[in-house]
Amino acid sequence: MKNQLTIGLALALALPVASQAQSAHNAVVAAETAFIAMAAKTNTQAAFLAHSAPTALVTEQGKWANAQEGWKSRPAQPGKTLAWYPVLADAAQTGDLGYTTGPWTSFQNDKPQTTGEYVTVWRKQPDGTLKVVVDMGVERVGVAQAKTASVPQPRLLPAAAVPSTAPSNIVLEVDRKFAAAELLKPGATYQQYLSSEARLYRPGLSMMLGAAASANMKNMDGGYLFTVVDGYLAAAGDLGYVVGNMRRPGTAKRPEENGTYLRIWRREAVDGWRVVLEIFNFAPNAATATTTAPAPEEASVAPGISQRK
Repeated sequence: MKNQLTIGLALALALPVASQAQSAHNAVVAAETAFIAMAAKTNTQAAFLAHSAPTALVTEQGKWANAQEGWKSRPAQPGKTLAWYPVLADAAQTGDLGYTTGPWTSFQNDKPQTTGEYVTVWRKQPDGTLKVVVDMGVERVGVAQAKTASVPQPRLLPAAAVPSTAPSNIVLEVDRKFAAAELLKPGATYQQYLSSEARLYRPGLSMMLGAAASANMKNMDGGYLFTVVDGYLAAAGDLGYVVGNMRRPGTAKRPEENGTYLRIWRREAVDGWRVVLEIFNFAPNAATATTTAPAPEEASVAPGISQRK
């Protein structure tokens, strides 16, 4: 009887968390759906300008750029279109932060040209609407994950909401601790911090997912130097992201790598802060291969917001 009461209490406490997470998740999916619909009805440029925040960031040639400025100055590309759909979405319990990720395909006169994966971070604006604040894309080699009737969210429950008066400082500190440890013990640090549901997007490698991500990162032959540019933690204290610059010195086996990164952190109910998604964008002439082996069952990806246009 005591065990049954304990289980019942645990389930009762979990229900509000699950309900809040589902509602916030639905709002992020709705924002993404409207974004996609506008791109299909008008064009990609108009959709990005309408759905991106004034300070939104994208990556161009391995460097950060303002999304609004970049899309406004982008020349017309007659006959070129872009289609995409989310295969995963997540949101903070407070609904002020979320992300979507999935496959994209670019077309020229309705003929497929290139394919890849995208990651879009959404934040609630002062007027209550969700806008894009970070968008990164990578090319993919392989088959895209199939579109489903509904967009799933992570299976693992987030930790209970813990509001903070300085949310950005918290996630930035978590990321700095990770970066410092990774520089000394790269493989072991990734294994320690990766969620069991983590998605890693790397230039020239297959998408690394879950256990494959942890296994592949184990044999890294050298750490990255990460320098934080910006970050944000949701008011609930359960989801955050960090963007920055990265560099890895070259060796006799591989050239130097320079570029940008986006890392999404989620505070899980059991394991605490874990990396749920990380994507790199390399500068031109940077390495497109690393010494970690790709996961053969996943789709290969390569960097470049220039591909998602």
